[in-house]
Amino acid sequence: MESMNVLQMEAVFDEIENRTVSRLRANEEAYARLLRQRNDLKERHPFVQSVLEGGASVFPSAEDHQAWLDYKRASDESDQMERMALYFQGHADCYTYLRKIGALR
Repeated sequence: MESMNVLQMEAVFDEIENRTVSRLRANEEAYARLLRQRNDLKERHPFVQSVLEGGASVFPSAEDHQAWLDYKRASDESDQMERMALYFQGHADCYTYLRKIGALR
């Protein structure tokens, strides 16, 4: 039963994450400031944009480029797993709290 709930939550996680990011962009000045900072850095330092786009020519060797791609993939996947785990933990905490206050039996 629990694994089915996890599968259902995973199925909607991307949609919820997208809505959350949209809400942050629209309502959080600190978030908007960070996005502007990222864009400014990419504009002022073309190297950053080239690396983000996977430009192999900015790396000293094909091996270094592949290492960067592998690192970035692992980093992105672990970040996604962390966000999902925090989301699931929030659901678990909410459920526990609702049971504790008697809202759920």
